[in-house]
Parts: sequence; C-alpha cells; structure tokens
Amino acid sequence: MRRATVLVFLSLLAVSSLAASLPSPEAALGKAVGQDRVLASYEETVAYLRKLSELSPRVRVEELGATVSGRPMIAVVVSSPANMAKLEAIRRGWARLADPRQLNPAEREALLSDLPAGLLVTAGIHSTEVAGPQAVLLFAHELAAAGESSGLGQFLSRVVVFLVPSLNPDGQEAVVAWYQKHLGTPFEGSSPPFLYHPYAGHDNNRDFVFLTQPESRALNRFVYHRWHPQLFVDLHQMGPVGPRQFVPPFADPINTNLPPVIWRLTSHLGTLMSLRLEQAGKSGVVSGWTFDGHWIGGTRNTAWWKNIFGVLTETASAALATPIVVDTTDLRGGGKGLWEYQPQVNFPNPWRGGRWGLADAVGYQRELMRAALEFAATYRRDLLAETSHMAEQAVSSKSGFWGWVVPPEGDPGRRQRLVSLLVEAGAEALVAEEELRSGQLVVPAGSVLIPQAQPLARFLWEVLEPQEYPEIHPAPGADILVPYDVTAWNLPLMLGVNVQRLNEPPAGHKGPLPVDYGLFRGSVTGSVVAVPAHHLWLSRLANDALRAGLVPCRLGRSAGQGLAPGSLVLTGEAGKLAALFAGKPVVPVRLSQVPSDCSPLRSPRVGVLHPYTPVEDAGWLRWVLEQGGFAVTVVEPPQVTAGKLGEKLDVLVLPDLEPSRLVEGPAPGLVPLPPEYRVGLGKGGAQALREFVEAGGTVLAFERSAEWLAEAWGLPVSNALKGVGRSEFFAPGSLVTLELEADSPYAWGLPGQAAAMVEGAVAFAPRPTPEGAREVIARFPENPKVLSGFLRGEGHLRRKAAVLAFTVGKGKAVLFSFAPHFRGQTANLFPLVYNAVWLSSSTVQR
Repeated sequence: MRRATVLVFLSLLAVSSLAASLPSPEAALGKAVGQDRVLASYEETVAYLRKLSELSPRVRVEELGATVSGRPMIAVVVSSPANMAKLEAIRRGWARLADPRQLNPAEREALLSDLPAGLLVTAGIHSTEVAGPQAVLLFAHELAAAGESSGLGQFLSRVVVFLVPSLNPDGQEAVVAWYQKHLGTPFEGSSPPFLYHPYAGHDNNRDFVFLTQPESRALNRFVYHRWHPQLFVDLHQMGPVGPRQFVPPFADPINTNLPPVIWRLTSHLGTLMSLRLEQAGKSGVVSGWTFDGHWIGGTRNTAWWKNIFGVLTETASAALATPIVVDTTDLRGGGKGLWEYQPQVNFPNPWRGGRWGLADAVGYQRELMRAALEFAATYRRDLLAETSHMAEQAVSSKSGFWGWVVPPEGDPGRRQRLVSLLVEAGAEALVAEEELRSGQLVVPAGSVLIPQAQPLARFLWEVLEPQEYPEIHPAPGADILVPYDVTAWNLPLMLGVNVQRLNEPPAGHKGPLPVDYGLFRGSVTGSVVAVPAHHLWLSRLANDALRAGLVPCRLGRSAGQGLAPGSLVLTGEAGKLAALFAGKPVVPVRLSQVPSDCSPLRSPRVGVLHPYTPVEDAGWLRWVLEQGGFAVTVVEPPQVTAGKLGEKLDVLVLPDLEPSRLVEGPAPGLVPLPPEYRVGLGKGGAQALREFVEAGGTVLAFERSAEWLAEAWGLPVSNALKGVGRSEFFAPGSLVTLELEADSPYAWGLPGQAAAMVEGAVAFAPRPTPEGAREVIARFPENPKVLSGFLRGEGHLRRKAAVLAFTVGKGKAVLFSFAPHFRGQTANLFPLVYNAVWLSSSTVQR
C-alpha cells in the first residue's frame, strides 16, 4: 500500500514537473499570442497543439475531418492523466447515458458516480471574430501546464475538455493573411472584402440542421456520433459599441418543445460566468439580450434538441486584432432586453468606454472558459444525469403517434437527401421489408420508417413538423419580440418530400436502413436511358455526362414515352452509363430510342457576381450551382464594368444585395478598405449588364438585386412591397405557398405548388407587356398561406409575381423575388435556378 502511494506521488510529481516545462504558445511560435496586433494562423495553431500533445500526457489531438479546401479540422482533448488513460471507456459510458434504452438503474447510477463530465468549447466559426482561436490556444496551454493540486488541475480530474480552436480553418488562414498583409498600413484592421467561408460566409453558423458543408458535418459527427459531451460552449464576437460580453440567460422567446432544464442549467452557467468576470474586474456583461432560445440552426442551438446543454457567448470586437477607442457617447443599447445603454438587472455594471483591443476580448474569453470548466467540475453529476434524463424523456414521449414514414414515391434524390440528413444528424431509421399495416394505413414495401421513441425525438419533431413562432408582446401595444433568425426549418417542405405520420406501430417485417439507401447500384441495359424531369439530380447527371463525353439532350413540350417535358435523355455505351449513375440517387428509365423532340445540351458558362461587400447569398448560389454540376466562375465588379461579358459567360447571377452596395461598393467600415475594393458596379454597371443580355446573355437576379435591375432597365414591373413598413409586412424567414406554371420550361420537373422561403420584402407587381416579352413563371396565390413559421401581412403577397423572365434583345433577364437556393437548404426549388441556366445555352423551346 505504501509503495503504491509513493508511485502515485512520483507520477504526480513527474506530471507537475513536465507541465511546468511545457512551452507556451508565445515561446513556441515566437509571437505574443493573445496580444493586440498579433494573430496565430491556423497552421501555427495546429503545429503548436500537436507539439503540446506530444509533450503532455494530459493532451491528445483528434481530427474531425477535412474542410472545403482540405485542411484538417482538429480538436484537442485535455484531462487528467488518469482520465486520458481510460478515454475509450469514458466515451462508451457517455454513449450509454446518451441512449439509455438498454440501461438499468444500477448501471446508470454507476456511470453517474464514476464518469467525468464532458465540456466542448468551439471557436472561430466566424473568422473575423479573431479572439476565440487565440484564447483557445492559450487555454490549452494553461490546462496542460496547470499544477495537479491547482484549481484547474483538480477540475480536470472531473472533466474531459474538448477544445476546437477553429470551426472554419480555411477562413482563419484567409483572415489572418489579410490582416498581416495590411499590418502597419492605413488599412490595418479592415474587414476582408471576401467570404471567409468559401460558400457559406457568415452563414456557416446557420448550417447545423441541413449540414451542407463539410465543416458542419465533421463537428456533427464528432459531437453526436462519437463523443456525446454534456456541455457545449461556443465562443463568438459581436459589434464594438454595445456591451462587452453576452452570457446566458438567453432572451425570449424560448422553444417550448425543449425541456425547461435547458434554460435552468444554461442560465446557471451564465450566472457563474458573469460572477467570475465581475470578480476579475471585467465590466459590461449582459444577459437576457438579443440571442433567443427559439431558433435551431446554430452550432450550440441544435444541441438543445439533441440532449446537450449548448451555450452561446458573445464578446465585443475590435478592428480584428487592432485596438479601437470607444467613447462613452459611442455606446448604444438596442435589441430586446437592453433598449438603452444603462444599468439594469441583466446589465448591472456597464462598461464606460475607452481602449478596447484583442487582448481585452481574449481576457474575457479565458475567464469564460475557466468558469465553464469550474461549472462542469462542480455540477459534474447534474450534467451527466440531466442529459441522460432528457434522452429518457425523449424515448418515452407520449405524443399520440408512433412516428413518421417516407413512402417510396416521387424523386429518389430528394428522399435520399432527407433520410440521409436525419441519419447524419444522429437519428435512427428503419426500412419496410414488406408491405406493412399501421391501423388502416397501408405502408408500401421500401418505405423508410422513423420511430419517434428514440433519443433524438425532439429534434425529429422539430424538423419534420411545421414551425409556429410564438408571438410574445413585452408590453400592451408593443410589437412582438422579433425572431433572431428564420422561423421555418421544415425538412419535408424545404426538400420537397412526402412525409406522413403513423399513429399506430407498423406491423410486419422491418429492417435496418441500408448504408447505401437510395443509391443506384444496378446495371444499365441498352444505350438510351432517361432521367425523369422531377429528379433533383438531373442537372448533375447532365453536366457529368457532358464531361464524360456522353450525349445528353432534354425533352421538349411534346415529350411522350411516358416522360414529362424537361426529362433528360442520355445515349452511350451501357458500361459508361452505369458508371455515370453509380452511387447517385436516381432511377434511370430505359428507352428504345431517342425521342424526336429532344434538344442537345451544352455546358453553359456561368458566373456569380461576388461584390466586395461579402454577401452570403453569392456563396450559396455558387454552392447550389456546383451541386447541380455546373462549373462556376467568380465575377468581381470590375469585370462587369469592363464589358464584353459575353466573351466569357452565358449566364451572370446577381445575388441578393442592397442596391446602394451593389452600385457604390462596400459601406464605410471601422477601418477603410484599400481603394481597389471600394467599388461596385457603378453608374455604368446596369448598362454593361444590359449590353450582355441584349447580345444573347442571361442574367439571373434575386430579391433586392432583381428590384434594382428592373428599375435600372425600366422593365414593366415594380416591387409591390416597396415602402410597406414592418408593421404591415414582416417576413423573417417563412415557408409560403408558391404556385408554378408547370408548362414553363423554367419550372420543368416541379409540381404546380411548392413551399417558398420568403425572407425580406420583395414581391413583383408586373404590368401588361406585348406577347412574348415576358413570362410569369411563379406567383403567390389568391390566398397566400403560411405553411411553416411566422409572416405578418401575407395578404400583401396576394396575386403577386414571384419569378418572371423578360426578353431583352436576344437574351433573358430572370427575376426572383425570393431565394429558391436559400442557404443551400430549399432543394425543393433548386430546379428553378438550374432550368434558367440550362435555357441560356439550349435550343429547348422557351
């Protein structure tokens, strides 16, 4: 016994001695990490953390996956040597608690008694919020170097910490390079004029339901498939002229589909954070402000529906890493919970102004992480017990129906997208191996079954059922508490998939969902096949076929052979056709010959305007077009004003952007941009675009850009919502009924009615035109209906046009009042974009 005690003492002594000798980030990288005007790049961050893991028994680096550009995303696992030695057993224990269906009370009690808690800290998803990655780097060293008997060392015996230094490594590299390039110039600290995520920009934090980007999927797998931590803290930054720090409690409204303990526990942590900040002399901490508890789409928000306690923190920014001076007269309140910048119960100690820099923000965030670790250690058992209890409640939910069914009908690509997304999120699905019965309902063989009785029941309910935003008035006569983000995220509507409730348990043989569910694995016989017009993958297949040297054509109005207009026909050797379809969610139809009314396709040359005001809509348009197989060129404003666009492009796409920014360029920022980026399309931009279209080009314009183009060209259409105030019309992001002209080639493959995501205030009131000058492709119906979410004044959409195509010279201007590509999420309407692009380079009758 005495010998064992001596060995433990010597081991602890060795760890403490090693911890004291670990190089700090400053010593290892040769720069004062965390100080003003100093930024460690992602490459430097990874190199340091890998070295730290080699030197310390408390630290291990795990890879989550690769970014869009192929960089490795990493997490640093930090805990006591004893916990690190049994990490795999801890991981298995957390998984058992996260799915307690096979857990008896004795086993559960043993796990609650023995397991450490899991704390996940993420940073850097928004790459201009530069403090988080620097703070995490310093915190990793602080934990690794802490003495065994210190407070941090003792906390680590009860907690396993996961630090993700950057959720957007590509963006961190780009922003740090931009900052360092302009360091010491008049443009030091200017905000970069590009999207810091290649596709999503700032919207990468709106991607955790739809998981379109590899970074989102990598974190999702790490959290909900591999580790199942109980507490998730996400570090962000906000503007410089308000509070210095936001911590929970969150603002109203809250989502009532969630357990109340979510708000109790996250508020409790926020209180500890604000206390520790106050004790450290850090003022300006606010809670119960702006950031609500209703929206599901963000990193830590989604965790609430998956039985994990997610916490957002927001720290005031500087000019990237460059300090700024904020006078007391600059400081502003605003937003729900803090109408004026003055002391109140959720903001008792306002910051009074002065110098604010990166070092200040990093200091606040290090206090936040220490408080989160202290909380996880102090409330270790509560975290473990309550996450497990939330999963138990989800499994045993008595909501009056068994679950949902996805019948084997319609487009297999859309079905596969929905089902694979649910499985990727962490849900369970089954397949009907024969015809089943659910009460009086017949469930066809091949249907996908999604039982409600599973740990992610709340998540499934949230994304498979329509949303209803709670209208809360803070005072009589006051407007409602406005939503933080969109109010609709209904997967069946946004993907265009029929999903039905099953009230009774389906009787018959059910099996596990195949890994390759919905993907084509067969052979192709014959040399002519068709892809029906309603297949989401039609455009991707057409473009892949062109690249493979096959011959694609598209059926016109007199399609025949049981195929709808717009169907794709492919000819070629059977083996090549099979290779083209392999692994794609399609069902090719064999034809005896190529129909007569089939117009050959050629690859259109597509460009998307990327203004120097970074606009997420441009990135999403590029991503959606690339998903359709199109090669896309980034077009910058000077390339438009230079003219001769037709030499390089068939189609130019204008993303949604405020007209003044489109024409004049970026708004003045805290620090000016270099002069070459302070430009827009200018006065000559509209004329250059018109010359492009008159010569035979096509312009697609969305929302405010469409309104600008119509006014600039004098097209016979206006925005019916121009000048209508928010008290009369307010669409923060809702799914609304849209009627489509099924005979129009622009709407081929789409049903007569679909759900459109309406966000903003554009709806077209066209005027009569000569025959052939204009085509109305989609409109809002006589009685517009909100299918999911919140919309005020839907009557203003009555009989308004939503998508129009104008003939201008030899070309087309296609105007959209909404975004059918919204954040890469509304796949039900992607064909509206794809069809318009194909028609720019096709002889299909228009």
